[in-house]
Amino acid sequence: MRFAVIVSLFLLSLPACAKGKAMPAAAVAATSAPVTASKVARVVFMDKEHACQCTRKRVEDTWAALQAALGTPPKLPIERIYIDTQAAQAGPYTSAKPLMVPPGIYFVDQQQHVFELLQGEVKAKEITAVLKRGGQQ
Repeated sequence: MRFAVIVSLFLLSLPACAKGKAMPAAAVAATSAPVTASKVARVVFMDKEHACQCTRKRVEDTWAALQAALGTPPKLPIERIYIDTQAAQAGPYTSAKPLMVPPGIYFVDQQQHVFELLQGEVKAKEITAVLKRGGQQ
């Protein structure tokens, strides 16, 4: 737990790029997609509520890739957590697999364990590959 706190503080102090406007607050995005018997039971998308312009673009591009990979409506439940303003909710995931470059896409199994983490700018084909390894699609 101590390691997760140190990593979180480190990440929040990194000046990845110049400060930009704050990203608009959004409610946690949850879907009612049915959970299957696959290894991947749900997805947690972790980003920053207050992000610089380049991080915000990376987040928006990766969010679009996640939506493209999961379809409409999404075939798995999705939860969105802001690492900078929802540290308590982010803690269980970042302690399992530390997030070094937001955004992070955590793939969670039926037992609520993190199966895999993709981070930074992620493309739909990378997400699809994880879903295939996890028994989806």
